[in-house]
Amino acid sequence: MKQTGIVDRFEGGRVVIEIENQMVDFPRDEAPAMLAEGMVVLVENGRILGIDEQETQRMEDDMRRRFERILGKNTDE
Repeated sequence: MKQTGIVDRFEGGRVVIEIENQMVDFPRDEAPAMLAEGMVVLVENGRILGIDEQETQRMEDDMRRRFERILGKNTDE
């Protein structure tokens, strides 16, 4: 079954991904080369299938809007 997760961190040769409020380790050498912390990934059968670019962008946009509200200004200025 395909699931989505968020890249939490890198630890040596491992990628730690949060999936349904649990931290799961995956081999770094089997992950996409452009993987970075905070990206949303698709996971199935213990493997990272790829990056969900659309969902990653949506999350980044949402985070930017939150910072703008906290700072009381537009961060794109």
